[in-house]
Parts: sequence; structure tokens; C-alpha cells
Amino acid sequence: MAVADALRALALRPKAELHLHLEGAVRPATLVRLARRAASPLFPDLAAVRARGRPGSLAGFLSLYRDVCRLLREPDDFALLARDLTARLRRGRIVYAEVYVSPAVVERVGFPWPAVRDVVERVFAAHERAGHGRIRVLLDAVRHFGPDAAHRVLDLQSLHPWPRAVGFGLGGDELAVPARDFVSVYRRLAGLGLAPVVHAGETGGPDSVAEALRWLRPRRIAHGVGAAADPSLVRRLARSGVALDVCLTSNAATGTHPLAGHPVLRLLRSGVAVTLSTDDPGLFGTTLLGEYRLLARLGATERELTGILRAGFRAALSPAGRHQPPDSARTLS
Repeated sequence: MAVADALRALALRPKAELHLHLEGAVRPATLVRLARRAASPLFPDLAAVRARGRPGSLAGFLSLYRDVCRLLREPDDFALLARDLTARLRRGRIVYAEVYVSPAVVERVGFPWPAVRDVVERVFAAHERAGHGRIRVLLDAVRHFGPDAAHRVLDLQSLHPWPRAVGFGLGGDELAVPARDFVSVYRRLAGLGLAPVVHAGETGGPDSVAEALRWLRPRRIAHGVGAAADPSLVRRLARSGVALDVCLTSNAATGTHPLAGHPVLRLLRSGVAVTLSTDDPGLFGTTLLGEYRLLARLGATERELTGILRAGFRAALSPAGRHQPPDSARTLS
């Protein structure tokens, strides 16, 4: 089967997505509406949203993310974000998703975490009741907020358990605080029934990935592509089975790993487990199928596209992620 035919078949297949942030899935039209409600000049029209969706650096993206959060004025605004996200999942035939939701961000913008959790839960539960697929949550801490803020995320889960939460992630600026400073945070995860995930190898190189593996022992690494510069680390990742949740458009938009020379296929062909995701699709203007198309443009074969489709389900933290029809991940033909 030609790659083009494989992509057409893939568009119809059930898929999994494991690296997706709630706020970053907002529709541009929703952002414009929120900005107008707040009489804010941040996002006057769709063109402004698209222009800011190519920030050119991680610092520029974090600034964009903060501006999005500034427009959230009440807990119900998070329901808007959740509805935008679930609509994306339906359109993309994504039957299993793991979504980063950040209690740290919620409290920074001034809302009580239980109120936001409850409105998001209602949207996610309605999506599942309608038979559109399953959603699980990764509770997200922001690395540059520091370890105390990360402990606060776990305290909130302990005080107000969210059964939908299956993992804990550490996002934000990976170079701001060393991985070893979060060891005490990650030691708490098993007691809360949360699997460890961490952002690394986005702006950082192989040392950042190696430190995350050493100190935090993640089940998956968000991005992780900085590891490609160290062949011995690549071999270690391949042996370990730790999956990298790669986001091509995100890497290109932030300038961390331009598409020309992106190492994703090198990692994949070295035996590293790779999944494909959109990261912040509303802000970056992408879809999961669009990410597969980019991978094909980089030279992925039909077999490799099929393998990544399977990997998305295999790397899921919840066994519920493996509920796709039995033949759906075997072949695209």
C-alpha cells in the first residue's frame, strides 16, 4: 500500500493520543470570543491567534499560554476548553486520550481546584457516555513553579481524588529546575495510584532526558527527542521500553526541533517506542492526522505509521486504552 493510501485509511481508524494539554486544545474562535468578553487586545481575531501559534521559542510559547489562561474568568470557562477538546477527539476518531490538566495553573488564575475539576469531569463523562471513547487525565505540575507547587498538585489529588486521573506529569520549562529536585514528589505517586510521566528532551538535550530517567523513572517522556544526540542513551531508551510522546508541529512552532532534520525517525528506527500527539493543537493549528501526515513527509513508511498507531494504545497508562477493535491497530490495509 502506498503511504498516501495508508494515510487515507488511517484517517478512518480509531486512534490514541497521549500528549495533549487542556488549555492548548482551545479553538481559535473560542479564544477570540473570550478576549472580546474580557475587552482584551490579546486575540482580536483569528489571524492574531494563528500568528501567535508560531512563537519561535519555548519562552514565546509559555508567554502565549499565560495569555490564554488570563482570559479564563470563571470555572465554567474550563468547560469551554473541555468541550473544544472533546470535539477535536471526535473529529479525529481518537477513541482514547490522556489529557494534561494542571491544578497549579487553575489555582494560579484564582479558581478553586474542585470546582474546575467538576466542570471538566462533567464534559469528559458526557463524551464517554455518548460512546465517543475514553479520556484519562494526567495531573500536570509546572516545573518552573518548583517542587513545592508540584507537591501541592498531589496534595489536591489526595484531598479531592479524581478517579479519572491515571498519571502525573511535569511540564513547563525543563531547564528551570533539575529533575533531581522533584524526587520526593515522584516518590509519592505510587501511593496515589498515579503513573510517572515527565516533559524532557524538548529544549533540553540528552543530559536532560538522562537525568529524568535517573531521578524520576518515568513510564513515558513527553517529547524526549533531545535524546537522539546520544547513541548510548538511544540504546538505553530502546531497551527500557519508555515511550516518547512526540509532537512534530509543536517542536517546529517553538523552534526546538525544526522539521528539517527532526530525529523522530532516527529514534523510531533505533527501536525506541514512539507515539504521536498534538501537544497544544488549538494554538499550533494541527490535528493528530496532520501529525501523521508530517511524519509521512519525513519519510515514514506504511509499516512505521501502523507501528506508531499501535504504540499509542500500548503506551497508554490505563488498560482502558487498549479497547480498540481487535483488528484496528494491526494494519492500515
